[in-house]
Amino acid sequence: MSTRYDAVVIGSGAAGGTVARALKAEGRTVAMIEGGDFGGTCALRGCEPKKVLAETAHAVARIRDMQAQNGVQGAVSIHWPTLAALKQRYVDSVPPRAEASYEMSGIDLYYGRARFTGRDSVQVDGETLEASHIIIATGSRPRALNFPGADLVSTSDDFLNLKELPARIAFIGGGFISMEFSHIAAIAGAKATVAVRGERCLKRFEIDLVRQLCTATSQLGVDVLYNAPPHSIERTAGGLLLRLGPGGEQSVLADLVVHGAGRVPDLDGLDPAAAEISTQGGQLVLDEYLKTTNQRVYAAGDAAGRYQLTPTAVMEGRIVAANILRGDHRKPDYSIIPSATFTHPTLAGVGLTEEDAKAKGIAYEVKTAIGLTWSELTRLGESHGGYKAVLEPASGRLLGLHYLGEDAEEVVNVAALCMRQGLTVAQIMDMVWAYPSFGYTLRYMLG
Repeated sequence: MSTRYDAVVIGSGAAGGTVARALKAEGRTVAMIEGGDFGGTCALRGCEPKKVLAETAHAVARIRDMQAQNGVQGAVSIHWPTLAALKQRYVDSVPPRAEASYEMSGIDLYYGRARFTGRDSVQVDGETLEASHIIIATGSRPRALNFPGADLVSTSDDFLNLKELPARIAFIGGGFISMEFSHIAAIAGAKATVAVRGERCLKRFEIDLVRQLCTATSQLGVDVLYNAPPHSIERTAGGLLLRLGPGGEQSVLADLVVHGAGRVPDLDGLDPAAAEISTQGGQLVLDEYLKTTNQRVYAAGDAAGRYQLTPTAVMEGRIVAANILRGDHRKPDYSIIPSATFTHPTLAGVGLTEEDAKAKGIAYEVKTAIGLTWSELTRLGESHGGYKAVLEPASGRLLGLHYLGEDAEEVVNVAALCMRQGLTVAQIMDMVWAYPSFGYTLRYMLG
């Protein structure tokens, strides 16, 4: 026996929830399958719990920055068990609220790992569900590591769930997870090390600002090691010995080694081949409409393998729902996607970097400054601010905006709105004066 639906959504996060609600609102019968807790990566083990930790660390670091000049006195520190308990209260509240919300929408919920059993069917906990459309929104998992002792590496989930903060933490990889978590750990009192495989970290961001951020990172007490791919890990009497470099030439002794070397779509146990869904290098093969090689099956969010950002997951979820409801007609546009790394200070960017413009052969000009002395930053004790604006010379349109400093994520969101409207610098200067903080910062960059 099997149960038939118009749509089965595998995954309960930002992408899956967006698709399921949109289809249900149009009168479709919808089932949702979740193999873990309801709520998805962002709310349970990503953005939200991370920001509980990061915003506390940012506040403490800001006070320390201000103490030398602002008259702020007294030591400040983080009591990790208290902060960890606060984070856990937020996380624990998510699954019951998510389940209740989906149920109130009329979505049928199923618990367990889904597995394809045919082109239009999946099995979960012994039940078979058939559907006109199936949506893969299973999120992502840490990329597999292949070196001796890799089983001793902890995940980002493990870091977020720490009840006590170890004294020494090493992070493998130079991406978002390693940079953000190393700042949190260092501000909270741990000795943190980041081992970067190549010659730079945070490759998505403007390289000049990344260099400035790495200077700030070092001043926080974080050691950033370059050309240091993981070689091996072994447990010793003194802790975990992480060897780095092609021959293990460098070594770091740590109490915890954290995986920050990237994430891949979580397709474990899904058996896409059973539904005639092609994969390549662990990624689903998708067309421009986010459809797999099986015309009944779409993907959205981290599982689609395009961007690992909550806003793009929501965008993809809306597009998939629209394509199911009205035929394939919408395609995702990733050209103006703001992103930020919540380090101290925050680094954010949107649009083309200077490297991008060069690689594409696009005519451009740059407005840039490093080591900003704007009062908005210096009165907070910040000394590492910088920006780079990439402009189209002929029209004056903004092609990219990248900022290292307080409220960088908000500044680039304002820039993204301007870019989506195709505004010139002159138009931006006339428009954003009304915003007393973020808009004025943007005006300083473009003026």
